[in-house]
Amino acid sequence: MSNLIEKLSKLSLPVVILIASITLGGFYYASQVNKQKSIERQQILKQMEDRRIEDVRTEKEKADETFANNLKCQALLKDLKQRWSNVVGIYYQGKTDFGFRENTCIVKYTKNGEVLEGAIEDMQDIK
Repeated sequence: MSNLIEKLSKLSLPVVILIASITLGGFYYASQVNKQKSIERQQILKQMEDRRIEDVRTEKEKADETFANNLKCQALLKDLKQRWSNVVGIYYQGKTDFGFRENTCIVKYTKNGEVLEGAIEDMQDIK
């Protein structure tokens, strides 16, 4: 029996070391998996934020371009009023969903007491 106890005591230290190593390895692996998931979440959040910033910048550029184009159209108003007495206003028409007469100045004018609109390219002198 003492032989058996000696064999067990000789085996117990390696078994304890093995169990401890497996346990510590499991904890280390779990922490690395958690760390990787955290990094992936941070990358997704950064991509979403970058996309949002890009969308805001694009919208601002679009608004600035529309504003500048509207100013250009407004600069034409005085000359148009001198050329045609029925012109009452002008505005810039940017990109539209239906694609009809976009990116142009739209002139407001009166005809037979009714206010109408037309693209500046379509305006012509009546002879």
